[in-house]
Amino acid sequence: MLWDVDMWRDLERLRSEMNRLFANGGASNGGTNYPLVNVYDDAENLTVTAELPGMTKDRVNITFSDGTLTIAGKRERNEKVRNMAPVRQERAVGSFEKTLRIPTKVKQEAIAASFSNGVLTITMPKAEEAKPKTIAIEA
Repeated sequence: MLWDVDMWRDLERLRSEMNRLFANGGASNGGTNYPLVNVYDDAENLTVTAELPGMTKDRVNITFSDGTLTIAGKRERNEKVRNMAPVRQERAVGSFEKTLRIPTKVKQEAIAASFSNGVLTITMPKAEEAKPKTIAIEA
């Protein structure tokens, strides 16, 4: 029986993922799934909300370049449990990065962010050419 080359590639990816998980004490760093985000669109803005429970704004970095929004940061292990062995660990610790392709032109210099109760809100005003326009019908 011959082995498919793709099977070996899949096994190598599985091995790499398992090594990464064990290096983090069994906790995933969230990869592209963390933080969870919602993107909202209205006539004036695109708004991104990201859930970052337990984080503070000084542990989060936001960048926007060439139509790509990146949210990155580092979640530290809670000091109260730092010397304890986890029995079950669902909240990730360590560095994370989430990158979103923004399909609409925005005014990069006017992007604003706020952080309240563990929710990051990023407001990106649309560029004039991206806003809907009403076209008058001539006779």
